[in-house]
Amino acid sequence: MQNTSLDFMVDGIWTLAVESVVDTSRPSTQFELSCSGWRKVHAARIRVHGGSNDLKLAVLTYQSTAPSLIRRIMSRSNSSKSSMSTATENRNDITSLNHGADDESEQLSPCLRMEADGTLPQPEGTAGRRLTILSMDGGGVRGVIPSVWLEYLESELQKLDGEGARIADYFDVIAGTSTGGLIAAMLTAPDANQRPMFTAQQVTKFYIDEAATIFPPSGTLSAIKSFFGPKYKATPLKNLLVEYFNDLKIGDALTDVLITSFDVKTQQPVFFDKQVAKKSERFNAPYVDVCLGTSAAPTYLPAHHFVVPDKDSGPGKTHEYNLIDGGIAANNPTQVAILHAVKDLMIGECPHKGRIPHFEGYKDLLVLSLGTGDQTVSYEAKDMAGWGTLTWVLKDGKQPIIQMLQNSSAYLVDFDVAIRFQIDNVERNYLRLETKDIKGDMERLDSSDPKNMQALVDVAKKLLGQHAKYRNAVNGELVDKDYVGTNQQALSCFAKWLSEEKKGRHRLENPIPAQPDLAAAAYVYSVD
Repeated sequence: MQNTSLDFMVDGIWTLAVESVVDTSRPSTQFELSCSGWRKVHAARIRVHGGSNDLKLAVLTYQSTAPSLIRRIMSRSNSSKSSMSTATENRNDITSLNHGADDESEQLSPCLRMEADGTLPQPEGTAGRRLTILSMDGGGVRGVIPSVWLEYLESELQKLDGEGARIADYFDVIAGTSTGGLIAAMLTAPDANQRPMFTAQQVTKFYIDEAATIFPPSGTLSAIKSFFGPKYKATPLKNLLVEYFNDLKIGDALTDVLITSFDVKTQQPVFFDKQVAKKSERFNAPYVDVCLGTSAAPTYLPAHHFVVPDKDSGPGKTHEYNLIDGGIAANNPTQVAILHAVKDLMIGECPHKGRIPHFEGYKDLLVLSLGTGDQTVSYEAKDMAGWGTLTWVLKDGKQPIIQMLQNSSAYLVDFDVAIRFQIDNVERNYLRLETKDIKGDMERLDSSDPKNMQALVDVAKKLLGQHAKYRNAVNGELVDKDYVGTNQQALSCFAKWLSEEKKGRHRLENPIPAQPDLAAAAYVYSVD
């Protein structure tokens, strides 16, 4: 044991010399720091490396929303409940972290458990000076899969920052295609109090409750009808959208929303972006029309036509859109979202320029990309050699050509984005969640049967317990991430990073002047 003076920074403002008794034989210690003439920092963590003559402060983080963190750690240590065993239990029951147990220590987030035992990974870049991006793929009713993951992410944010935390509070850009576009709209649409209209949990409920309204169960007659027109009418979906969004426009979004579509008249993709909508009236389209356009999947829902004012083209001028599903151009919109965010920052008008004066590459990004299930279609050339037009479009209730195009597009986008982050050596800053466990009816975009919807929810929860992966830049294969275990832990860590990013921005916007008369005392507890 050694009495040592540790110098460190508090909130990036003060450097303190704290006399502490540190056991250098242990890799981590816990202490509670209280400061007179300032505010109380409820709990903090330091990690010490080296021998008695080589003490280094490696980590210092604050948990101001968790005043009983130390007590939880000590209680769990005394009862021999390690963070590893707790994580193992949660793989078997993913919902336990959402609903919690009666024991306070069991409700602690995985990220806080990892932080307590010194294993919490950190992203690259500086907190407060990053762009945060959320992207969601298209996939019909399979949109319930990413909504379940978002439900878990939002619950983790609420554990860190309070019950009022919402997804839109933490992401600078929320992008979506098709069903992902619907989720993006629901998460960013403001209510009467200028707060998000939907929680992530309510988005999941929307899919479970309304899937059969949008895609009513159909029989053989409906299948035959789909050869001559859309399988479903857009009216049920439109009625729901009007009920929720009324006359809201893209420019009303609480954060920058980006929803993709494809214009069949101009034969070009269309991106409805809040930042662009603020400058160009024709992109400030109604939420209802944008959602109908991005979700107009060929053969399922009709193409959507609407007209908007376009003063940029002259007084009284209008602009018409003829839109179908954005999945035709970008079923995985991650790359598009990154390009739009960086473009607005570098050469456009962006509210984040003040805090990010110099964009230094992918370390200045935190990107979460959510898939809707990898459709594992597999055929052999000898079987396909005799296929005609009809078989390529429809075979055994599936659409081979569309599935192949979407699968290859999603793969290439994920591969490209993963390579870019790995080249910059910032792989942690990009997290992609995707499941390969969908099969049978789960593969269908329109299978609204309650049993199928529950199966999709179960698949989403199952993935949380599986090992987090990333796409290897050399061969494109999925390999285990080495800095974290399960996807549940990865999402929890991402929540922590988002929380710290938000707090970092607050410190930049509200600097606190130094107080020279500050006195401090530290108390060290061993938790090993």
